[in-house]
Amino acid sequence: MNRKSIVVLTIAVIFFLASGCGSGGGSGRYTIPPEIPTPGTGGGGGGTGGGGVGETDPDSLLASAWEDFRYGAFSSAINKFNQVLTITNITETQKVQAYNGLGWSLTKSSGVESGYSSFTQASASDNEARIGLAAALIQRGQNAGITQAIQLLEAVGLSNTAYRFTSTHPIGVSNAEAHAMLAFCYFWRGGVGDDDKAKTQINIARSEDNSNDSAVAQIYKTLMDMGLTGI
Repeated sequence: MNRKSIVVLTIAVIFFLASGCGSGGGSGRYTIPPEIPTPGTGGGGGGTGGGGVGETDPDSLLASAWEDFRYGAFSSAINKFNQVLTITNITETQKVQAYNGLGWSLTKSSGVESGYSSFTQASASDNEARIGLAAALIQRGQNAGITQAIQLLEAVGLSNTAYRFTSTHPIGVSNAEAHAMLAFCYFWRGGVGDDDKAKTQINIARSEDNSNDSAVAQIYKTLMDMGLTGI
């Protein structure tokens, strides 16, 4: 397999990770109860968060949207996050939360590229949105985007070896996966000292996830195949 094919494969792994196939939980692998419609069938989501048509309290809508998200009712979650954004007196924090939730709901429903715009709206202050936007940029496979992805992942705190990423919501990205994403980005950029940074990040990831068939394992194997030594 040539270098280009390896890179494309790893980008695909990161895409699937962000879209819900990682090991971080909350990835749509829940069994959807009968009372919760599947995406695209219309109707409201289930859960106990309240909210829905006619609801005007943004916090209730946000809670209800995330409950729908948790059970895989992404269309309903999208509707509720959008409903929050139509409320004129929401706070900046509520707006950021709605854009972050909308980005992840769109990602789970249609792929990480579909969440790009929403993640951009929330990424100035929300770590989950930064992770999502970084994944979208990595998927695009452009040098400028990889540089921006590094900035986003570093803003999360991942360049600190002691930092652990813990999501507030069930977005499906673990700490190990987030560090592995940053390792891949450092190696892609290939600047002075980036190989050492990539080694540090992937070793952190592997210390938490040493399985042979996870997203972390695939990124680890890719880095070795592309010539990263000392891992």
